[in-house]
Amino acid sequence: MKVLWFSLSPGLSDAYLNNNYEGIGWIKSLEKNIQDKIDLSIAFYHDKDIAPFKLGATTYYPIKRYKNGKLTKIKRRLLNTIESPRDIQLFLQVVKEAKPDLIHIHGTESPFGLIQKYTDIPTVVSIQGTITVYRYKFFSKISWFDVLKHSDLKSLLFARTFIHVYKQFAKIASREQDIYKHSKHFIGRTAWDRRVTKILAPDAGYYHNDEILRSGFYTNKWSFKPAGKLQLFTTIWGNIYKGLETLIDCARLLDNINIEYDWHLAGIGRNDEVVSIASKGNKHQISPNIKFLGMINETALIEGLLQSHIYIATSHIENSPNSLCEALILGVPCIATNAGGTSSLMEDNKEGILIQDGDPYAMAGAIMELKDNYKKAIEYGAKARERALLRHDQLKITNDLLSIYEAILQTKHEPSPLVAVNANMPETNELLTAN
Repeated sequence: MKVLWFSLSPGLSDAYLNNNYEGIGWIKSLEKNIQDKIDLSIAFYHDKDIAPFKLGATTYYPIKRYKNGKLTKIKRRLLNTIESPRDIQLFLQVVKEAKPDLIHIHGTESPFGLIQKYTDIPTVVSIQGTITVYRYKFFSKISWFDVLKHSDLKSLLFARTFIHVYKQFAKIASREQDIYKHSKHFIGRTAWDRRVTKILAPDAGYYHNDEILRSGFYTNKWSFKPAGKLQLFTTIWGNIYKGLETLIDCARLLDNINIEYDWHLAGIGRNDEVVSIASKGNKHQISPNIKFLGMINETALIEGLLQSHIYIATSHIENSPNSLCEALILGVPCIATNAGGTSSLMEDNKEGILIQDGDPYAMAGAIMELKDNYKKAIEYGAKARERALLRHDQLKITNDLLSIYEAILQTKHEPSPLVAVNANMPETNELLTAN
């Protein structure tokens, strides 16, 4: 079976390309498990013009990204443009060269899924996040005024504030809805993404397939540490819908009742712009007990989680956040906002505690609840780990994905009509078809 992936990650070719990027680890993990079972190719964006190459069992197709000069970036942000129309032709050229039996698009938020308008090759789309829904939670507790008032001057001058990001989200959401409209098959992981799919693509098939985590999280296990100072841990990215302001408010509440704790925060630094915005220019004092770790590698992340007493997920919207999954599979007692698909990962009051997103009082109260009854916290962590090991079982996920591929290939499709994306895009000469 010849399968072509389109992904924002270069997979296991990352080191070869000298990207040294820690993100999108599940793509690499899945590739490692499946590459000897199918004839796999991976297409991905890259900043340099590089010919297709093969490493191990996988063939890689780097797709030259649009020009990345400073003026070009500013222009794109000001005009809220996303990908170039020429990109669709580049995607189709990869399909023509790779000659896959099946195409697997990783994510609805990238333009890759648009190729379904120009090919009848069986295609399945994995749902990662859904920008259409994320837009509703983007300014959950931080207003446009907060962003404008507390953004860096450079961000304002170079059109890279979170307001500009939000406007780009609008364009991406529109494109994403077009992808949903033309997709016949989806792979998801949570009740949330299944329900969203029923609305955005009511006639499409939906398959469940979980994600393989990074290898280190399977070989390590959390164990109870003597109480001492309470150690909290959160992994968070620099977007304003990730709930950093809730974390800052929660820490202040803990300070008010004189709790001794350290709250280690991986993924952002103390001087990152999102910190100023979330604390509204530091008028909401940032607790000295919050320890900003910045970006850390897998080894440091695992060690930080193993040394913690409680992991806390703070986001206003998620599908199945890998950061929470990684804490759960280690067995760390967890508190998470009941946002998006998190309730599919962790059962409330059995495997952890779910709270309303944006509520620092409930978050602080949940922390105190586990602190005061740590035996219960340990039990939650053990039960969560037990289910997480089954959910993220590498062999099962690999075999399930192969079964999904087989099921889709057995489904007959009518060819899709050829329609130009816009007037600036060169017309495709032929409809790409399966072998």
